[in-house]
Amino acid sequence: MRAFIAIIVGLIGGFFLGIALSSFIGIFGMLAFDQAMGIKFLPYFTAIICAVLIPIIDHKSKK
Repeated sequence: MRAFIAIIVGLIGGFFLGIALSSFIGIFGMLAFDQAMGIKFLPYFTAIICAVLIPIIDHKSKK
């Protein structure tokens, strides 16, 4: 059950992290290059990465 909660938290947190990172990249691109920049589907990629990493980190810290 603890691993399932860690996966859900990783998905939600990673998605919001991806949105924030995508916005930061877009703002930086507008300021630096006067052109919209970004990585397509970044929130989904970060959600998947965090959903994998958070249970691993949680398992290692539990030991």
